[in-house]
Amino acid sequence: MPLPPPTAAAPSATPAPAAARRRRAARLGLAAAALAALLAGCATGGTAGPADVVVPSSSGPSLPNGTVLDLAVPAATASIPLVDQDGTTVTLGAYAGKTVVLADFLTQCQEICPLTSAAMSQVSGALAKANRSDVVILETTVDPNRDDVAHLKAYQKLFGATPRWSFLTGTQSDIEALWKQFGVSLEPVPITEKPLPKDWLTGKPLTYDVDHQDVVIVIGPDGHERWLVNGTPSIGTPSDVPSTLQGFLSPQGLQNESAAPEPNWTSSDVLAAVSYVSGTPVS
Repeated sequence: MPLPPPTAAAPSATPAPAAARRRRAARLGLAAAALAALLAGCATGGTAGPADVVVPSSSGPSLPNGTVLDLAVPAATASIPLVDQDGTTVTLGAYAGKTVVLADFLTQCQEICPLTSAAMSQVSGALAKANRSDVVILETTVDPNRDDVAHLKAYQKLFGATPRWSFLTGTQSDIEALWKQFGVSLEPVPITEKPLPKDWLTGKPLTYDVDHQDVVIVIGPDGHERWLVNGTPSIGTPSDVPSTLQGFLSPQGLQNESAAPEPNWTSSDVLAAVSYVSGTPVS
């Protein structure tokens, strides 16, 4: 069926279920994700220098959560073309000089990604209040075949996202290359339940899901990956999740909303990391 206009978008009462296996990767934990990021940084060729070393939080700055890093984002990764919800092509390199909050998601998720977006909404609100135009949020899909511009635009409208907060997609090969650099693996898995769930925007049957880690990364103005956290966000209370998102959440998602399992993080953790990376407190 044809795509309805984005303004008509609304999640149905039976949104697409996310495979439980997606969270298998998330449960690998922060240390595994940090190691993957280190390996990804070392795989770009050349001799590893001081900027290619993971700095444990215990010996680095005092941050409440996450892992402090210092990994240069390779030029090849910084130049990968991505497309935002307005159809504009952007790259990570285009944000040189700004602090970038990078998170992965897919619009068909109903367990953790909506909570990540809710936490990003909290981060976005705090940045807007502090008038921090030097910080941007980039939620980037792990499902580019389905997350086209229309899906991203409709998803954005559920949050009233600010100009500092974009949703990105790209070609399958470019998205895979991007997330491989940051230690995130993408694994399509078939949906076997009958009847097949449906895309909340188009109504088309969904035949696969995507296993992936759930990460938030902060990239500094110098183009270095500076902070990483992997796991389920804790968003406070269920009332902190926009009502438009409630229809996305499965029973497991509702449980995550009320009491996120370990490891978890909060919007305050991200803001603390932004303050550290940018060198200016978010207040």
